[in-house]
Amino acid sequence: MTHRIFVLLFFLIVPNPTLAFDYNFEGRTRIGGSLTFEPPDEFSHTDREAELRLGVLGTAVESGEWTLDYEIIGDIRHESGTLEEAGIAEEIDAEFFRAWARIDRGNVKLRGGRQQILFGSGMLFRPLGFFDGRIISGIVPQTFGVDGLRGTWFPNDDSLVEGWLVPSGIGNQIISGIRGETQWGMLEIGATAQYKPLSDHKFLPNFNLELAQFGFHFKGEKVVGFWNETRIDIEQGGHGSPVRLHSVFGMDYTFNIGEGLHALIEYSLLTEEAGFTRTDLLQGDQTLHQLGIQFDQPVGISTVLRMFMFFDLVDGSFQMVPQVEYALTETTFLYLQAQFGGNFEGDSRSGRLFRVTPVPNGGESKIGLTLITFY
Repeated sequence: MTHRIFVLLFFLIVPNPTLAFDYNFEGRTRIGGSLTFEPPDEFSHTDREAELRLGVLGTAVESGEWTLDYEIIGDIRHESGTLEEAGIAEEIDAEFFRAWARIDRGNVKLRGGRQQILFGSGMLFRPLGFFDGRIISGIVPQTFGVDGLRGTWFPNDDSLVEGWLVPSGIGNQIISGIRGETQWGMLEIGATAQYKPLSDHKFLPNFNLELAQFGFHFKGEKVVGFWNETRIDIEQGGHGSPVRLHSVFGMDYTFNIGEGLHALIEYSLLTEEAGFTRTDLLQGDQTLHQLGIQFDQPVGISTVLRMFMFFDLVDGSFQMVPQVEYALTETTFLYLQAQFGGNFEGDSRSGRLFRVTPVPNGGESKIGLTLITFY
């Protein structure tokens, strides 16, 4: 539906289009494997993955001050081992990663198709990541694309207003939102609102809830970087319109150690009214406190040592993810990554960040190696 609307709008508002087709190829290959230390009974100790991402982008049409550009990138992935056996990953999966066309007239842009919709100031926790499917501690994480129509207006060099329409996948219902962003002195600030009906896009956060969502963010720097990102959800379709609040406070600083040690910390608060559909299905807590920490230490010109740490301050569970990035060439990178989970309280059955279950859940302790080449 969004593709047909986009094509109709293009021919209505762009007179006398002139073909000016150009293209550039883009892609990557990814090969990796990992060893799980203590998988659930009857599951493999190993995971293996291979990915080919290949596509083309460029300009298709020009007409005076207008241009029509595009990006079409496809993914083919193979997974085998623990996660595939548990149904968390498909053995063979092929889909479009990006597939969009955009009309660009300077300060006005209209884009339709499969695209990234991602904004906000949070780094490890993303309350405003309405369409964010990343595992932030993964290797080169990129969010999924969503099929939709998005329009952006830049009233000046420091501000934008943007709106989007995304089919929910259930009937003719549409996810619709709007946001604004500007520079105010030393601060980058923004606000957003979205209506989200029930959706069958299970990779989306809150896909099973009907929500009116409102949020804001700001980010600045004065000796240290600092930011806040906050979202308020009002549940629809029930009784009393209960409210949920998710707010993240963060700061970072680069220490004069070696090539420069970058340290980042974020505190995440999520709290719900009693009538809100439970987010925490493991323990039923209405208020969650979590902490995320990231360190990045360059070593020479080809190596980066990186560490992610996540702590649940309510149930005592944690995850630590050390990573070594080594540049073999300008376009080929080797990653050694481990993942270690546990619980300070000693309860390994119900932790939100680490728990032992009869089937794999993705939080098991493991170590792996990945090779990525970009084209």
